[in-house]
Amino acid sequence: MEEKFNNATPQRPTGHRPLDGQLLTVDLPRVIKEIRNEAAYHENGKNAITVFKSEHATTTLVALKKDEKVQSGSEEKHLVMSLYVIEGELSFFANEKQEYLSEGQLLSYHYDYPFQAMAHTECVCILTVIK
Repeated sequence: MEEKFNNATPQRPTGHRPLDGQLLTVDLPRVIKEIRNEAAYHENGKNAITVFKSEHATTTLVALKKDEKVQSGSEEKHLVMSLYVIEGELSFFANEKQEYLSEGQLLSYHYDYPFQAMAHTECVCILTVIK
């Protein structure tokens, strides 16, 4: 298996990190602190970082301030996803249904419909999408 890496960017000068490999670990407390300290979080009310990406799966750590939203992209259809709430509370909306999630809860969703999640408090979650 070929290892894949993300390169550093002006927004993340220390951002050179592995994204795919045979065995990959992520220091979640360190990464949560990192994305909450970046300008994007303070200026936009949300920030995210991809911590794993392969041909069929992507795992993203997402930090949201209260009332901020994350939603599916228009190109995403016929996928399976999970959303795990590490801290905070949010509502998940899809196909005219709503689920309330709090710390420690996991939602799984087979979807053909767009979704949206809105934070009720400062919130950190892990979004995994399987193609």
